[in-house]
Amino acid sequence: MANAPKAVGLNIEDVQKTFEKQIAELRGEIGKINNSIEERGARLAREAIETASARASRAAKRLSAQTQSVSEVARESPVTVTFVFGMAALLGFTIGVAIGMTTNSSGRRSYWG
Repeated sequence: MANAPKAVGLNIEDVQKTFEKQIAELRGEIGKINNSIEERGARLAREAIETASARASRAAKRLSAQTQSVSEVARESPVTVTFVFGMAALLGFTIGVAIGMTTNSSGRRSYWG
């Protein structure tokens, strides 16, 4: 090893140990960052679940109140409710017939023409 360069004041083993120490410190820092990210993600997920749960609860309460109101109206005036549902059914049937006529595959534009 006559051709091997000798560094003045530097020992290769010392440099290697220093690098290994720095690498170990960096790994420790990365571990801390990962833990911090994990904790923050868990906290955000928990908050999102709590918010969604609160919204769902409020929506369920509103739906319950509206359902109760509709039930009361149906009990008080069943004729009106029957009329409204009948008209909705008739409207739906009319729309269905109109769509059926426009998508007729026989080539005719209408049944009367």
